[in-house]
Amino acid sequence: IWTVIPFFILAGMAWPATETLLNMRDTSAPDMTIKATGYQWKWGYEYLDEGISFYSTLATTEDQIAGLEPKSENYLLEVDNPVVVPVGKKVRVLTTANDVLHAWYVPALAVKQDAVPGFIRDTWFKAEKIGVFRGQCAELCGKQHGYMRIVVHVVSEENYSKWVEEQQKAQIAKSRTLDDSGDIVAGVD
Repeated sequence: IWTVIPFFILAGMAWPATETLLNMRDTSAPDMTIKATGYQWKWGYEYLDEGISFYSTLATTEDQIAGLEPKSENYLLEVDNPVVVPVGKKVRVLTTANDVLHAWYVPALAVKQDAVPGFIRDTWFKAEKIGVFRGQCAELCGKQHGYMRIVVHVVSEENYSKWVEEQQKAQIAKSRTLDDSGDIVAGVD
């Protein structure tokens, strides 16, 4: 009896726990997909459904780091191009790396996934409130590892649509440039 009763108690607890763990790892049926590629020492993002791509690097200047300029309120925490997502949507994040191991880690969104060169790994999050969420690379990826920040702006659906439209226009403008004769040359980065 002292063995059988605890066995059934553990089996009864294991069933819902296993179901919860499987649901936590289920990345199917996302509302949007973002590919995050780790580089030494920045992140590259591709919004696969919208055709948007950009790099995100630390926005703190070298002069601020050296103490030659005053430090901002978010010293060493801001990036030049944050990730922008709509509130209440399931966001699938595909992670990979170009050089060494990295990890896409935003604790307030309960998301952490290693980015391994040559492999695509996935995770997901769903932000329930509008705001700015900060994270960083969680793997020791080299001498500037501490500068590999992640900033996620969670915005309303309307503001997200405006942001997507602005980014798509910028992508088109970036891909077209004029040569010396006035002809459009496409595909120039």
